[in-house]
Amino acid sequence: MNRPTLQGARQALVASSILLATASQAATGLVDCPSFDVLRKQEADKIATRQLKPLTAEPTQPELRKELLAMMERDQSARSKAAASAKTRGGQPEQALILAIFQADQDNVSRMREIVEANQFPDAPQVGRDGLRAAWLVAAHADRDPQLQAKLLALLEPQAKKGDIVPQDFALLSDRVKVSQGLPQLYGSQFRASGGINHPQPIEKPEGLEARRAEQGLLTMRDYGCLLQQFHGIPVDLVPHTQVIH
Repeated sequence: MNRPTLQGARQALVASSILLATASQAATGLVDCPSFDVLRKQEADKIATRQLKPLTAEPTQPELRKELLAMMERDQSARSKAAASAKTRGGQPEQALILAIFQADQDNVSRMREIVEANQFPDAPQVGRDGLRAAWLVAAHADRDPQLQAKLLALLEPQAKKGDIVPQDFALLSDRVKVSQGLPQLYGSQFRASGGINHPQPIEKPEGLEARRAEQGLLTMRDYGCLLQQFHGIPVDLVPHTQVIH
């Protein structure tokens, strides 16, 4: 089983720095994009239309819900601090803050593994829909433990079918698991930079991509590419890679 380590985090940090350096030399990318703020609002509006209301009954496992929400707070706090640092440092956050993200992910994934191995993964009545979303967030950031991530996807799938997880979230996790398994993604959410250009990972049945994205409440592929291009500062080309790049 692949388990995350800080050594692996440092290696990933070096790799991402190389990609950023290479990207700065590239001149191509999407043009005539809406502004970042406009795209973020469009994305937020789409999410809001699918937003789930809290369950009326009190969670039957309040302590587990509290723990899951704390895990989500740890995740988001580490990423918010890195993002704030990046804004003041020309897009490159302090290395210590990047490592803090990896540490938060490692701690959260380790605890989630214990929950799964004890057959205690919850449903919405047990921890509320907010607690379940916190569990989804840990799963989404469990890329360094692909076996666990795939298990979490399988555990979350029936809950998504019951309407306890927003479709955008489930689509994102589904794509991440497929890419980690070397398979084409369904919704086009996963990109990888090569030669200073960000491309989607391979896409299954690309002729139906926009219809699938619309069904899940996602931005069009072009708007999503524009959003990524402005967020990461790496030019985007919407032609997918021919094979998964890890």
